[in-house]
Amino acid sequence: MFDGYKTIVHNSIKFKEVSMLWNFEQVSNVFSSVKSSILIDGKWGIERESLRVTPQGKLALTEHPASFGNKLENTEITTDFSESQLELITPPFTSVEETYEYLLNLQLKVEKELGEELLWPLSMPPILPAEEEIPIAKFENSITGRENEIYRLGLATRYGKKMQMISGIHFNFSFGSELLDILYKRFGNKISKREFIDKAYFATARNFLRYRWLLIYLFGASPSIDSTFLPTIHQELKFIVKCCPECCNPINSYEKYATSLRVSRFGYSNSVQGKYSVSFNSLNDYIQGLKKLLSTKCAMFEKLGLYKNGKQIQLNGNILQKESEFYSSIRLKQITTKGERQLDALEKRGVKYAEVRIFDLDPFEKTGMSLNQMLFLQAFMLLCLFEESDPIDEKELIKINKNHHLVALNGRKQNLMLYKYCGGNITLKKWGEEILEKLAFIAAVMDKGNSGTKYQECIAFELGKIKDVSLLPSSKILDEMGKRGEKYFEFGIRKAIEHSNPKVQSMVY
Repeated sequence: MFDGYKTIVHNSIKFKEVSMLWNFEQVSNVFSSVKSSILIDGKWGIERESLRVTPQGKLALTEHPASFGNKLENTEITTDFSESQLELITPPFTSVEETYEYLLNLQLKVEKELGEELLWPLSMPPILPAEEEIPIAKFENSITGRENEIYRLGLATRYGKKMQMISGIHFNFSFGSELLDILYKRFGNKISKREFIDKAYFATARNFLRYRWLLIYLFGASPSIDSTFLPTIHQELKFIVKCCPECCNPINSYEKYATSLRVSRFGYSNSVQGKYSVSFNSLNDYIQGLKKLLSTKCAMFEKLGLYKNGKQIQLNGNILQKESEFYSSIRLKQITTKGERQLDALEKRGVKYAEVRIFDLDPFEKTGMSLNQMLFLQAFMLLCLFEESDPIDEKELIKINKNHHLVALNGRKQNLMLYKYCGGNITLKKWGEEILEKLAFIAAVMDKGNSGTKYQECIAFELGKIKDVSLLPSSKILDEMGKRGEKYFEFGIRKAIEHSNPKVQSMVY
């Protein structure tokens, strides 16, 4: 999703609080001789959103299958925004292979219950009906159920239902305790273990924000849309022309070069939220920034009203109705107890894991995310941890967000130039190769002592995409559509049918 929030450092004291913990060379020296299991250790989970569609490529308007039980109680199969939008959730596992296999089996379970309906394999929506016909998820008549429905009505009122029909896949991870112990003993500098772990996760998150453009390039899989989504595109274009005319040239070329419309200005973006700050420079700044968004009234949203025809249509008129409306590409989280708010859990117990929310569904993979991609992400998140990570100031944030949007809308353009954070420009290809070189080192350590070279192989595979743009999922989608003369929805249905074929299923894993 588009990271529409600003990361702002308010004064020099903040910089001192979150000074650099280490740099890549220092950490590399520490881990070059350790057991590979220390780097591989951790927990990994997936949340996959997917729309139910008819065999004709239209949004299914049927109710959530009763066989999946109560949406609030089923921890594995529920709904997201819409009654037609399934969400499949794996528990956290100690290997990405287990996570992948569980997600695959969960999807097979879902498909058995769908009858003639199919799971839409793309992030951007299929053929959509009129706004008023898109069904918002229904919940039981309880306090929690009513709150969930009103929250979704609020999303529809604020951003429109069609925008909410965009789906994605979230990657949740936590680092292993032995890895964090080694770092703490070497770089703890007399702070408490909990404070050190919080700093380590926020350092990782800042580097993720800096380098997320690479993930958009390698895994972006939403370069096209159905014609029923065009009004949403045109509405955003009008806003851009009015507020940011200098952005029009690169944005107007999205049909030629886009990698991920989902994470661009045409996906989950919001001008109101973008005016306010949520800092990833420390846990306290992060919590206070979110609390401000949750408590600050928004004139635009208040003007929409809390009630319409006697029915409540928003939880409140604040910038965020609740924490889950925070549309960041990464969120830092703690496990909550029943009825506990995420921010309260973070404040009491610190960071437990991170949720990466930037990935499109890959239509060439049955589960929406390949095992190879998960292996790559293990190495990538370690790189984000190992790299030096000074605080992000406002000038750097501007470059971070520019790189994000340049790659989302122009990532397949030859010799695309990106902004280096230390100053100057660099081609996407050269910068990508530099990052992949560091990832290759990490992968070699991860493979050490294991039978095989799976991590090194997945890094080499992604390096191929840096060298050859035709290997990108975004390129492959457009190439297949072009060769077959397919419209967007026709491509999506063909892939959905392929994924639902039992013979295809048996070959996936």
